[in-house]
Amino acid sequence: MIPKAIIQNVVSTAQLFDKNTLIIRIQQPIRSTALVFSNGRIVCVGTKSVKDSEIAIGHFVDIISSASSLPIRMRGFKIQNVVSSFAFPGHINLPALYDTMRIAPPTWLAKHISYNPEFFPGMCLRLVDFRTVVLVFTTGKCIITGARTEEEIFIVQNKIYNSILMFCKNQ
Repeated sequence: MIPKAIIQNVVSTAQLFDKNTLIIRIQQPIRSTALVFSNGRIVCVGTKSVKDSEIAIGHFVDIISSASSLPIRMRGFKIQNVVSSFAFPGHINLPALYDTMRIAPPTWLAKHISYNPEFFPGMCLRLVDFRTVVLVFTTGKCIITGARTEEEIFIVQNKIYNSILMFCKNQ
């Protein structure tokens, strides 16, 4: 059974019509941080779901509107990045996984695969048909980044899980 991937961070942006510059951190209703730039761009980070990100951005716009003498409107809400993580049931034999993926890559794997433990302790996998990057570590931890939706995270996880599970020690 594949463990459920846990969303760690969602990054979204929106465009404000007025120009502002500030950092806002809130704990309620959803813990998150907004970076508001002078060109009107607002970046929301730290939420745990796409829906929470939409709610948080709306809350940030309300905060900015209440501090402004002019009404603030928002346009162009867009999810930029969804990051999630999950763990395999044991440690991963990355050298064997790397050699196998280079010699006989699965259909889901793009040509880009990198593993150089002298520079970075994890293996970096890029998938065909997705702009996501999967980082796999010897501890069995796995990070999926670059997705635009939560569904994309779960699709990617389902594609990679069984191929990597074969290299899991201590199952």
